[in-house]
Amino acid sequence: MKRMTFLLAVLAIAGIAAPALAAPEPKPKEIHGMGCVEAGVEAHCLVLKDIKSGMIFNLLIRQPRPAIGEGIEFTGVRHEGPTVCMQGTAIAVTTWARKDTLKCTQPQKFKKQAEP
Repeated sequence: MKRMTFLLAVLAIAGIAAPALAAPEPKPKEIHGMGCVEAGVEAHCLVLKDIKSGMIFNLLIRQPRPAIGEGIEFTGVRHEGPTVCMQGTAIAVTTWARKDTLKCTQPQKFKKQAEP
């Protein structure tokens, strides 16, 4: 009986300690981009076509948000889960900065792009 109690206690402690010993989740890959901010098809959505890769990004940005037609450079991570904005790859933007060197004069019409 004492052995059984001891064995159960050891298993319980091991079960509690196992998650603490598990490897930490890998840090999400950062995504960098630069381009002109445009209005998405859905209300309140911001999209941007990266000037280097040509990829279309759905920018999930908290306040303050860049203005439509403004050139920006951003860093973020891929957003997991659904969004109401159906264009481009959803990016949870962590930082962004205005890029006055970008000439953003003509609004672009983005077609829906497949996920990479």
